[in-house]
Amino acid sequence: MASQFLSNPWRTFMSEPLFFLRFRSVVEEMFDYGARVMADRRANPREDLLTVIAHSKLEGELLPKEYLDGSWLLIIFAGNDTTRNSLSGTIKLMTEWPDQRAMVIDDPSLIPRMSEEALRMVSPVKHMRRTAMESTELNGQRIAKNEKVVMWYGAGNRDPDVFPNPDVFDMTRENVDKHIAFGHGVHKCLGSRVAQMQLRVAYEQIFQRFPDIAFNGDIRYGPNALVHAISRLKVDLYGRGGSRPTVSQVKTPAHA
Repeated sequence: MASQFLSNPWRTFMSEPLFFLRFRSVVEEMFDYGARVMADRRANPREDLLTVIAHSKLEGELLPKEYLDGSWLLIIFAGNDTTRNSLSGTIKLMTEWPDQRAMVIDDPSLIPRMSEEALRMVSPVKHMRRTAMESTELNGQRIAKNEKVVMWYGAGNRDPDVFPNPDVFDMTRENVDKHIAFGHGVHKCLGSRVAQMQLRVAYEQIFQRFPDIAFNGDIRYGPNALVHAISRLKVDLYGRGGSRPTVSQVKTPAHA
């Protein structure tokens, strides 16, 4: 909603005049909740990721509040915004590449590979900007110190020198997990493992219940400069032109 306001504030205001008040209230409530959770994890550690974050140290000192806020917030985003867009984008891809979907239905153990290839092709995060710490040259392009550099994830994930036939969905490619959808190196998304787990479980449940699920062509992208935001994607759960299976009630014979 915030990104929609930035791209078209007048339309957002007309659709929801109290957006400012509601948005601020929700954000404050979210950060208050996060602060309570982090305080609890420091006082009562347990075997979970948030405890690890709460007890992490920087130069021998526990992380200050602003670092804690950024860390747990990243986990929430990893499990929400980018993950749900990856999920929607993958259902669309499985409709466009039925041979790949058939492979997954026949062998669900391929779901992790399917998920990785889908992350490469969807690239839910569009770009990230960094500042060059020193002057350098990359592939013939000179980059000056303090110059802003933008990395486009979608372009990197479709580099033909790394991924042959980059516009082809192929979960059997040898380097299927070498995409940069989660970033790379020290800047790799802290919540990547959480997102991968959520996606795997979601695909297992979806394809088990609705093996013929199909994108019907109705899709809408949200105005978001950072995320490949699919705000609406309509599907036919039982395949194109399919109908809900008839459920028959089985009556048990009465005992004499």
